[in-house]
Amino acid sequence: MSRYAKLQFLGPALVFLAVLMAEGAAFGLAHMPTSEILWRANLEFFRVFQNSHYLLFPVIEVPYAQLWIIAAPIFAVATYGLVSGRQIALAIASNLSFIYTAFLICSEISFQAPPMAASLTEVALPVGQGIYLPLVLAGVGLVSFSVSHCCYIWRIFAR
Repeated sequence: MSRYAKLQFLGPALVFLAVLMAEGAAFGLAHMPTSEILWRANLEFFRVFQNSHYLLFPVIEVPYAQLWIIAAPIFAVATYGLVSGRQIALAIASNLSFIYTAFLICSEISFQAPPMAASLTEVALPVGQGIYLPLVLAGVGLVSFSVSHCCYIWRIFAR
């Protein structure tokens, strides 16, 4: 297993872990609605997943859809690519995890932006503790995304 394959796997693995923790917090909150820790985690730390849920739920009405329909298949493809040594599977998974992270950030921005009447609007960036997780996901996803592209570019020029 090469160092580059591990870097490509890091993006999908981190996205899967973050979605698993967010859905776990939501599941725990459904069973223990008086827990202050779960409320704080759900409203502050995992807010980006909650906002994306509000965008996805009218389209995909499946409980824990971000885990079962988005994150788990991406992680399964990445695991297959890592175990079997298939670079294309790792590249697909790293690209999809980066696209999903971009969707998360766009959903966060769209929920934060106040409605404006003018055609040129400002983008209200979220502040506070809720911005750290999307930034970490974007940073790791960008590294994974870049490594997958660089590996293919190096292979093209090597021939």
